[in-house]
Amino acid sequence: MTELEIMQHAKNYLDKLAKGIDPLTDREVPETDMINNVRISRCLFYVSDVLRQVIENGGVIGAPAKKGELAPFALPFEERGRYSFGEWPLSTSQIAQRLNELVDLNTMQKLKTTSITKFLLQSGLLFDEESPGGRKNKRPTQAGRQLGIATQQRTGLNGEYIAVVYDRQAQQFILDNLDAIIAINTAPLYENQGKSWEPEEDAWLRQAVQTGVDIKDMSVELKRTRAAIRARLDKLGLTAQA
Repeated sequence: MTELEIMQHAKNYLDKLAKGIDPLTDREVPETDMINNVRISRCLFYVSDVLRQVIENGGVIGAPAKKGELAPFALPFEERGRYSFGEWPLSTSQIAQRLNELVDLNTMQKLKTTSITKFLLQSGLLFDEESPGGRKNKRPTQAGRQLGIATQQRTGLNGEYIAVVYDRQAQQFILDNLDAIIAINTAPLYENQGKSWEPEEDAWLRQAVQTGVDIKDMSVELKRTRAAIRARLDKLGLTAQA
C-alpha cells in the first residue's frame, strides 16, 4: 500500500467517525458515545479536510512545489518492481525515461541519463573513447559487455550513429544499484562553481580548444557552468565551439 493509499484509508476512517459510525463494523455508535459530541465531530471533519488537501497535493504538506523547489528523485524499493524491461536492449535515455514514468515529475526532479552513465563509468563498465575530433564517446568495457552492455548501429535525424544499449541483465544491474545512481543524481552538477580557477584547469581548457571540445563538454568535465567556461575562455583569449 502506497503512502497516498494509507492517507486515503485514514481519511475514510475519520469521515465515518465524524458521522458517528464505527469504521470497523460500519454500525452507528450509541448517541451517548463521546464520538457524537459536536465538538469532537467538528474536529474530525476538520482533520479529514486537511488530509484531503494533502492527498490532492500528492502527499506533500503545504503548497505545491514550484519548479525550482522540486524534491530530489526518489523511488521506493517496492515501486521498482513496476519498472518495464524492454523487449529489446534499451539505451540509457530510454531506461531513465521508464524510471521517470514511475514517479510524479510535477513534484520531483527527473533522474538524469548522465547520472546512470556516470555510475557505470565509475563502476568500470563504460569508458570514454576519444574520437578524432576530441569528443568523448561512451563504450562498454569487457566487464560491461559480460554484464549485457553492447553497441548497436542506429539511424537518427543526423544519420547513423553507434548507440550503447543494455539488455535485461544490464537493466537489472542498474535497478539493483539505483540508490547509488540517485546519490549521483542529487549531487551538485556544477560543484566547482564559484571556486578559483586552477592552473591545471586553464591548461586543460587550452588543450580542449585545440582538440575541438565544445563548451557543453567542457562544462561537464570541469563541473562549471557554461557561462563560467565562456568567461574564462574570453579571459584566456580562447575561442571554442558553442
